[in-house]
Amino acid sequence: VQIAGNVKHGGLIELAFGITLREIIEGFGGGTLSGRPVRAVQIGGPLGAYVPPEHFDTPMDYEALAAIQAMLGHGGMVVFDDSVDMARQARFAFEFCAKESCGKCTPCRIGATRGVELMDHILAGKDRDQNIKTMRDLTQLMTDASLCAMGGLTPMPVLSALNHYPEDFHRSALPVAAE
Repeated sequence: VQIAGNVKHGGLIELAFGITLREIIEGFGGGTLSGRPVRAVQIGGPLGAYVPPEHFDTPMDYEALAAIQAMLGHGGMVVFDDSVDMARQARFAFEFCAKESCGKCTPCRIGATRGVELMDHILAGKDRDQNIKTMRDLTQLMTDASLCAMGGLTPMPVLSALNHYPEDFHRSALPVAAE
């Protein structure tokens, strides 16, 4: 497992399946470097789900992570403290996919670009509820119709951010910085 982000002790850890996320974050990672509470941990790489603290006692294994709609992926973990804006993290997932897409299939190539646009509208407070609904439809299309894991998994961090941190998608309009 690789642990990185806002942790006191980042690095690589070799351990058996079954250890909990909390044991990794607190025991090996030492908690956040900032000293603030952990708000989320992304598991499985840049297309992995954002997991909230109420799931930190989940064991690190394929089945347990799948049960909370997450995945082990390549074993990477990124820790975020309570200052993170999860709506902006969802936007980052779409932007990452738009840049990394090979362009072969339309759901990934166009879907990720459209996802960035939708997130910019949501962050700016424009027709927020309708754009969130459209984003959910878009993520379903990307999951069902993309030809590879890139487009098919991009919805995982987006939906986990939306499902676990909906308040971040409903804040008053925030300026959207070019990233």
